[in-house]
Amino acid sequence: MVATWSDNDYSSSDEESNGEEANIAFMAIENEEEDEVQFSFHELQTAYEKPFYEFENGSLKNETLKKDINSLSKGKESLKNENINYKNEIEILNVSLKLSNDFKEENENLKLEIDALKKTFSKFSNSSDKLDNLLGLQRCAFDKAGLGYDEMKNVKHFNNSLLRKKSLK
Repeated sequence: MVATWSDNDYSSSDEESNGEEANIAFMAIENEEEDEVQFSFHELQTAYEKPFYEFENGSLKNETLKKDINSLSKGKESLKNENINYKNEIEILNVSLKLSNDFKEENENLKLEIDALKKTFSKFSNSSDKLDNLLGLQRCAFDKAGLGYDEMKNVKHFNNSLLRKKSLK
């Protein structure tokens, strides 16, 4: 049995004038017949076996997924370590590259310096040869040839009056 209580807000002018209110209660009767269902043992066992097999399959899947998660976690850790090693190797290679570039630049500068020194040495060597040549062409102070005098016999020209030290290595 179900009961409800309702206050009506519907009012008429007569009720308002008299100050009376009407409260109405409704009740319904339900037939509550309990139907008992009788299942056989086979039906109950079949109904139990289906969720049981699904549970077992779910448990097996869960175990395999846990194993997969563990192996993937180990793989992830090894990849992280490998990544760290590669980053360190890249850093070492970058330092090596910077040093190589510095050495290359220094080598180029030294080559330019060597070329400049070769030019300077060549000028010095040429000047030295010219000085030796000029000193070799020098005439003796007693040589009056060309001034109307006879050439002096037995007068020797200077031959490398300045002796050069052995060439520098």
